[in-house]
Amino acid sequence: MLAPFTHDPSPSMSYGIDRLAGLHADVVDLVGELASILMITDAGLMATGMPIAMAERLRNAGHTIEIFCDVESDPSAESVDAAAQAARSMDAGLIIGLGGGSPLDVAKLAACVAVADAPASAYATLGRPLPLSPIKKILIPTTSGTGAEMTRTCVYGINQGRKVWAWGPTLKADLSILDPMASQGLPAGLTAATGLDALVHAIEACTHKRATPVVEGMALQAIRLVAGNLERVVMTPGDLNARGTMALGSALAGGAIDACGTGIAHAFGHALGTMAHVHHGRAVSLAMRVAMPWAICEAQDARPGLYVPVAMALGIDPRLCVDDLALAQAGAARFEAMVRAVGLPVSLADDGLGEADAERLVDIAMAAENRPMVEANGVMATDAELMTLARRMLTAV
Repeated sequence: MLAPFTHDPSPSMSYGIDRLAGLHADVVDLVGELASILMITDAGLMATGMPIAMAERLRNAGHTIEIFCDVESDPSAESVDAAAQAARSMDAGLIIGLGGGSPLDVAKLAACVAVADAPASAYATLGRPLPLSPIKKILIPTTSGTGAEMTRTCVYGINQGRKVWAWGPTLKADLSILDPMASQGLPAGLTAATGLDALVHAIEACTHKRATPVVEGMALQAIRLVAGNLERVVMTPGDLNARGTMALGSALAGGAIDACGTGIAHAFGHALGTMAHVHHGRAVSLAMRVAMPWAICEAQDARPGLYVPVAMALGIDPRLCVDDLALAQAGAARFEAMVRAVGLPVSLADDGLGEADAERLVDIAMAAENRPMVEANGVMATDAELMTLARRMLTAV
């Protein structure tokens, strides 16, 4: 019997090639003419000229706009606080987040902190409720992977890089805009890492303890869209149709994890980020490439059937597999092949990590901010299994 559930819809989302040409009308719809706008982005995107060109178009339309670009790859609470202060100083009525997951997360939380009397660190792991009336926000992803434009979660660092999260409905965008042209300048390595991040989101969502038919529908479609286009986008960066499909897949995956959460690969991924600032997309992909085979056939609580729909969405033909176990294993092999095909570095040696770090990796993965993800995973891990997975991640070549 289907268990009862409630699905709280994701934020408004609009898609189209050159969709950003209509940004002025979106601003007017949300906050009116002559708006005061803070755009939050990062230095890498500033170097492309995109934020400056967008800001100039909005100024020419009569809006006042300033740009905040002091956002790290793994954003800190200090970045959020500085962005919030910039918004207060100009009395911003709208925040536009432009970039990958880091600028979008900073934009989401800064929109709340700017109207509050507490710093960003106060909201870590539900430390206090978020303000109910944040500054309105438009989120524009320039990668197809984090899904941050669709979620009510913000991941950021406190206490010298410890990765934590804030959560609440007021972190959701008022409008998310998906434009394939916005990601055209993304380097191949970041295209690969962020695309795999979306794939991990989708796999974890549809195998999650709290997955519902709605989550499964979004997640499995996301797997199909991402798996069918990631290698093409990496190899042929000018293919806007493939980029558009990736953007939609990433958004669907974001909507799926927004509804249920993530699992063990994200717990280990966040731990790798805390330990060595491993890029998030790469970190969760390295965790998934060992977690998926383990969950299928090695875990004490192994559930190959849970991964059959995943394997089929990844493109595995069930007619070529003798049973569900073989089908699920073929799906895990397909994920591994994709990681290798897009050139994602698997070894963590150059990041300064090795087998000797396994115990610390497990300790951080099981810290208060990460433990809920481990416990919500569709397949439960024993203490010994967590150590096995950690060692496999740290010794991969």
